[in-house]
Amino acid sequence: MDYQEEQDGEMEALEAIYSEELTVVSRSPYSVDIVVTGSNDGCRDDFEICLSCVLRFTFVKCYPDEAPIIEIDEQKVEGDEFDDEKMVKLRDHLNETAEENIGMVMIFTLVSAAQEMLLQFVDDIKKEMAAKKEAIYQEQKRLDELKYKGTPVTLENFLAWKIRFDEEMRAAGKRIINDPNAEKKKKLSGKCLFERDSSLNVSDMQFLTQDAGGVAVAPGGVKVDESLFQDLDDLDLDDLDDLDDEEEEEE
Repeated sequence: MDYQEEQDGEMEALEAIYSEELTVVSRSPYSVDIVVTGSNDGCRDDFEICLSCVLRFTFVKCYPDEAPIIEIDEQKVEGDEFDDEKMVKLRDHLNETAEENIGMVMIFTLVSAAQEMLLQFVDDIKKEMAAKKEAIYQEQKRLDELKYKGTPVTLENFLAWKIRFDEEMRAAGKRIINDPNAEKKKKLSGKCLFERDSSLNVSDMQFLTQDAGGVAVAPGGVKVDESLFQDLDDLDLDDLDDLDDEEEEEE
């Protein structure tokens, strides 16, 4: 196999495929930097995720019968979620892919494998962010339900509240009286009596009626003796006035 011819042909193809992403670092031996990007751009997500890195491939003398040297330029890694753990996974995956393709030109295959892994990273990050968002939503929903439903009363939390309440009352200088008959012992004012019993708000004259014989009686059956009031018509009011004048002269 003419290794140089194989490498020249592959370099020509790579420069055509990755016209914007590829930078030639050296031509003897061949060494190139290729930008690899994975993102959810174009997807209908609430958040945009983009990971990118620069891979450097350096051909060895016997490439492609030997794997190229693969490096990840850590200074050109972009994406806050692109941590060390993902870097290790990506490097191991590229080395494994290279071993599987010994004997064949493989840079295009390695770049494709790297891009697929970045897309997998993006998908994993998206799922993590969605799970966190859902957890926040469920927690807020639970708090809202508690706000509207309140806390169910149990014997335990009632007793705890009762202890706190008694302490607050004592601290305020108030005495707690637990007398079930306190309401009964309380003397009601006339206003309260009329407000409680509307039947009291009736004139006394409405209680008087007459029976069949013309005798005035109260609804309860109490008769009124009108004869006691008949002599009032015979009284001479002038005599009462003279009596009052005589009493004044004697004084």
